Parts: sequence; structure tokens; C-alpha cells
Amino acid sequence: MNTIRIPDECQRSLTCIEADPLAPGREALAHLQTCPACAEARVWWLAQEDWTPALVPADYFEKLPRRVLGKLPAPRSRAPRRGAWVAAAAALMLCTAGAAFWAGRVNRSPLVEASLPKGPGESEPQPETPFRDRDEALVQLQSLSPDEAAALLKRLEQSESKP
Repeated sequence: MNTIRIPDECQRSLTCIEADPLAPGREALAHLQTCPACAEARVWWLAQEDWTPALVPADYFEKLPRRVLGKLPAPRSRAPRRGAWVAAAAALMLCTAGAAFWAGRVNRSPLVEASLPKGPGESEPQPETPFRDRDEALVQLQSLSPDEAAALLKRLEQSESKP
């Protein structure tokens, strides 16, 4: 084990500091001004010294909340409560919106209507095309050449013969 050799002068100052760190003596104080290591050791000894804690008056902690509240500004006068009015307004809006919603649902026509299945001979009536002349189809037939008209008749006969 390695030991550190401390000079005799430092050893004597440390002994005086250990005995009384507040008043180590004249020789030790003279040495502390020249030796920074011993001055630091004295600071460490002073830091370890037991100091008596400050005493608090009786009932200090019991009276503390009241004293703190006394230093706060006085509370302002309370405004009238609006919570009840807000709740009543919200309930009225909810009732009105619900009634309007259900009234709208009652007056709606159904999206799907029931109907009977269609028979084999029934077909849906084709709606008339608005703004269309009924004679337009005849005009188109009359404008065909005789060869085109014959080809159209053949095609119609073939489509009628097919089931």
C-alpha cells in the first residue's frame, strides 16, 4: 500500500484544524494563507461541522396556510351562474333538432316501393323522350335508298323469327 508523505508543517496545521476548524490558531492561519491544500481541508472541516437547526415558533406550520391565504388578494364577487342557463339552452336545442329530424323522416317518400313481379307478356312502358318528334323515325325510313330499306327489312324479319 502506498502512503502519501505529508509535510510536517501541513500535518500540524491539519491537527489544529481538526481540533477547532473555526479558530485553529495563529500558526495554522499563517500556514493556510500559503498552502491551498490545507485551506481546502479547513473548508471541508467547516462544511462537516454540525450546526444547530433553526428553531421555528410553536404552531408555525399549522398557521402557515391561513397566513398565506391572508396575503392573497380578496376573491372577486362571483358572477351569476350560467351553467343552468347553458344546460337549458342545450336541452332546448336538442329537443328542437330531434323533432325537426323526425318530422322530416315522416314526410319523406319511401326509397323502395313494393311491386308485384311482372308477367312474361308485360314490359315496362318506355317513357317518351321529351322534345322529340314522333314522325322523326318515319322521316328517317323515307330517306333510305331502296337497297338500304330492303336490307333493313331482312334484318327485322330475321330478328322476329328468332325466339
